Amino acid sequence: MTGGLLRELRTVAGIGLRAMAARTAFTPGYLSLVETGCKPVTAAVVEAYRSVLADPVLGLEGVDVERLQATVRDPAGAGAGSLDDIAVILDRTRHLEDVVGPALVVQLVRGMDGAARAVAGHHGAGASLASEVARYRGWLEHATDRPHLADRVLGDAARLAEQAGNRDQLAHAHSFRAYTARHRGDFRLAVDLTEAAIAVTGAHPILGVYDRYQRAELLALQGEHQAAARALHRADRAADAADGIALPSFGYWYTRPFFALQGAVVLAAMGRGADAVRTAEQGYAGLPEGHRGTSWSLDMMRQAGAETSP
Repeated sequence: MTGGLLRELRTVAGIGLRAMAARTAFTPGYLSLVETGCKPVTAAVVEAYRSVLADPVLGLEGVDVERLQATVRDPAGAGAGSLDDIAVILDRTRHLEDVVGPALVVQLVRGMDGAARAVAGHHGAGASLASEVARYRGWLEHATDRPHLADRVLGDAARLAEQAGNRDQLAHAHSFRAYTARHRGDFRLAVDLTEAAIAVTGAHPILGVYDRYQRAELLALQGEHQAAARALHRADRAADAADGIALPSFGYWYTRPFFALQGAVVLAAMGRGADAVRTAEQGYAGLPEGHRGTSWSLDMMRQAGAETSP
């Protein structure tokens, strides 16, 4: 951990140097020296930054802290503004995870999940947001090596989406749960859930694009390479057709370069190593700057057998 990285993480989180100092046992002057490399980065400094960065509200505009605290104390009294607060924090946390990784944000998202579910229990309009939060938590549990907890939480996300009648969240919950099943080696469940996600009508079209790549990957992993090649061709055509469609906030990473990376993963599963590496390198190079170097993009590169420059 370098001082420059600490400064970048603080800046991305929207936290000023004085605010950081006020929340820790260090002075602004000392932290400035650490961030500029004039002082060493000690274990105590790293732990202090971790603690502050795990607070989803600090430095965040658009959140009424007192209202949020009241929501946690009494979900029955929550209104539309409370749901907006949780949605803003969720969006900020996703982008923060892209920089700091899933381990740093999973604990706060567990708390957010509990709050969102409590609100949903009193307000029907909250079930969609609760599903979205639960789905994100499920991803984080998977990414931090808690596969069975991830599966349970993602099942909850699907049920909340059904309760809300939200087709986007239902399709996405099935898709994420299929992804985690695939990585547990449960291909039958992964196939069933992928097909269930594709079968959801009225969902955002970009979700179906990803699921078609996932379908192709599952075919390849089961040795059905000819069927996988046909499915990959159909997925590529779907990605081309969806190119330029405005992405939803809950799927901002589904860019055309992302789908190139996903296609590379399929090619690798088919045994076409050279094609997989070439496609992965092209996809990675085309990712938005904030998406390169994320845990998920690096994992996709590894699955494709490609390397990234340090």
